[in-house]
Amino acid sequence: MNSSNQKDKQLPALLIIDLINSFTFKHGSVLAEKSIHMVPKINYIRDIFKNKKLPTIYVNDHYKIEKPTQEKLIKHCLNPLSYDLIKQIQPNEEDYFIFKPNYSGFYLTNLDELLKKLNITHLVIVGVAGNRCVLFTANDAFMRDYNLIIPQDAISSVTDYDEKVAIYMMKDILNATVIQTQEIEEIINHLVSSNYQ
Repeated sequence: MNSSNQKDKQLPALLIIDLINSFTFKHGSVLAEKSIHMVPKINYIRDIFKNKKLPTIYVNDHYKIEKPTQEKLIKHCLNPLSYDLIKQIQPNEEDYFIFKPNYSGFYLTNLDELLKKLNITHLVIVGVAGNRCVLFTANDAFMRDYNLIIPQDAISSVTDYDEKVAIYMMKDILNATVIQTQEIEEIINHLVSSNYQ
């Protein structure tokens, strides 16, 4: 962060985890069905960030695609399970896109470097799976002193138990602010307005 003024700012970014997804794995059809129901909520959050000119960052598995690009990934993942979801959730031109090799969005990626360049202090994390890539990304964000905001109705895991454990871990261990999607606009407005006080 480049100045004391920048350091004092409260700037959020939206991380969308693994929603460009083929769902061709064990219990993938269950997760796909749960994920499609999250799309309106996630798009609602995306619209808030877009209107506020705040960054949205897609963080996605690269599926071992050689020299992966967004276009290659979407083509690879499109199938009857994923088609409707991907068509509704795919990135816009202004969005950032990061490929990750493992569960955490920070592991062997430039995510932290990008967030620091953008002077981000708070991360709103949505996507799948709540007890795997969302949780591991949240954990690594916590270790790097980012403030976490988790809309619990905008993450999904295969089972309700997995989801509850992930939410518990993020709230009680990682000090995340756990909310419903409908609360996000007020929180973002408060963060942004605090920069002008």
